Amino acid sequence: MHVFEQTTPGMKLLKMQLKETWIAGDFGRIAKTTRDDAEEFIARLNLQKETKVLDIACGTGNLSIPAARSGAMVTGIDIAPNLLEEARKRAAIENLEVRFEESDAERLPYGDKSFDVVISMFGAMFAPRADRVITELFAYVARAD
Repeated sequence: MHVFEQTTPGMKLLKMQLKETWIAGDFGRIAKTTRDDAEEFIARLNLQKETKVLDIACGTGNLSIPAARSGAMVTGIDIAPNLLEEARKRAAIENLEVRFEESDAERLPYGDKSFDVVISMFGAMFAPRADRVITELFAYVARAD
């Protein structure tokens, strides 16, 4: 797990405002327009059964759901609980096991090299400090060194 220095009060406020924005909007409606693209992206990854996948800023599960269909063991994180709830409902409809958790892409609660694949469709780019997100993304992938 990578833990950066304490977040400043200004950054805490910004993150709270970003979270409120994602909760207030109807991103679920917008996400429906990219489901086909997400399906195609996951198909190109050729995920193998039991591949451990982390979907950063998973939203309504556009990448997580098809990844789970492939047999991958998927964890999706997002800052917006309403989007996570929609993702959980989508997974339940298809009887898929996906772990959806509320978390900050800059401070993930997992051990290093916990996942085989880390993906993000759009959401990771909206984090206020992209350098931290990139550090987190690379920290959690188990690579053959």
